[in-house]
Amino acid sequence: MLRTSGLFFLFIVCSFSSYSQKNAFSFGGGYSLPIGKFASKALDDPKAGMAGSGYFGQVNYERKLFPGVGLRLSANHNVNSTNPGPVIQKADELVNMYRMLLGEEGQYSWISDAQEWKQSSLMIGPALYIPIGPLTLEAHAQAGRLFITSPKVSLQGTSTSGNNPIDAVMMPVKAQSWGFAGGMSLRIPLGSVVQFKLFAEAIATEATFKDIALRGTVGGIEASHLIDEKRAVGVINTGAGFVFRF
Repeated sequence: MLRTSGLFFLFIVCSFSSYSQKNAFSFGGGYSLPIGKFASKALDDPKAGMAGSGYFGQVNYERKLFPGVGLRLSANHNVNSTNPGPVIQKADELVNMYRMLLGEEGQYSWISDAQEWKQSSLMIGPALYIPIGPLTLEAHAQAGRLFITSPKVSLQGTSTSGNNPIDAVMMPVKAQSWGFAGGMSLRIPLGSVVQFKLFAEAIATEATFKDIALRGTVGGIEASHLIDEKRAVGVINTGAGFVFRF
């Protein structure tokens, strides 16, 4: 009887352990790099995102549905720097438009203050798990909703003539869009429950930013320049984190 009870208890423990391994919670962070048009700083490109490198953080929940196959839910937040060069170029173009009207013959120097691009996303999609000895290679593809805020860029222009100071600003605009993500991770066991992971992931979308414009005053005269509303937003995130299986 005692032996039977012991075997039954062992069966329950093994069954619970097997069940618990179906779930995983993970988090991580690291370096973020813009890609494609989002990284473009070309002055003649109306869709240039002017984005630079940054950082990110993410949390994930995974549920194994079948051996080697699972479902992955993810939340990401990216912060990327902004290169104000193209905005300064547009401000110079506005100056040239009003030179004759203002009688301005001087050359302008600029002081800029550029905030960051901010992007959050909620993603869902399948994941594959490939055992490699004690290690696990995980790959996933996801789709979901992205919430993006464009940067605020402020400019102050001073002419060598000492006249017609310029104050201009591109205010931040919020946008939402559907996007895609894909990536992979290498997981190294630190015990029966915890894994250390190294990972890389790409996230991309095309968002529409309504009423995005550079507005300001040139010697007291109001001026504005509308900027192309559609923007491709894409990043590659690389980092490290931990996985907790339960």
